[in-house]
Amino acid sequence: MRDRRSRSGDVSQGITALKASRVRRRLIATTAVAIGCAWSLTAAAVPSGKTVAMLPMKLLDTSAEPTDQVNDHTRRLEVMGNSLAADLSKAGVYNVVEVTAADLKKNCPSEDAKCLLQTARQAGASYMLIGVVHKSSSLIMQLFMRLYDVKTEKEIFSRDLNFRGDNDESWRRAEVFLADQFVNGAHDKEAKAPH
Repeated sequence: MRDRRSRSGDVSQGITALKASRVRRRLIATTAVAIGCAWSLTAAAVPSGKTVAMLPMKLLDTSAEPTDQVNDHTRRLEVMGNSLAADLSKAGVYNVVEVTAADLKKNCPSEDAKCLLQTARQAGASYMLIGVVHKSSSLIMQLFMRLYDVKTEKEIFSRDLNFRGDNDESWRRAEVFLADQFVNGAHDKEAKAPH
């Protein structure tokens, strides 16, 4: 009787792990498509003083950690988005208009690319900034940022950052580093570099 139960438990755990693995792969593939994960830089970056619509930051958590961190992650995403918008605006390089999650849900519930670009246009922006944080474990985090020209609908800048630790300080450092990339024109230098 014990052997059957333990074998049955092993099979159940194996099936659950397989399903979780499939879900993770689908989530990663969906996120990669949604933000153009592997695209390269295609044009010059945003000219100084232009308006950028910043969409709410998203989280893809494939860590399968048992602890519920939804509240912490929701707060960190909001803080990261607000801080990035403030840092970009404060530097005087961009005029950042934040699109709220409520506005996005109301105006673009499907969140498909065309609808997101239309939402940025309606906000009066020439450019749209999308960010996704991927948590693959409690130690390994990635931040994917994509900047699009709203008129041409083309990606013009991308940055993929890795950072360690899922805590307020590690998220803050990732945001500060990313803001510095925009403000100090790292993307301009890349765009002008020979390909």
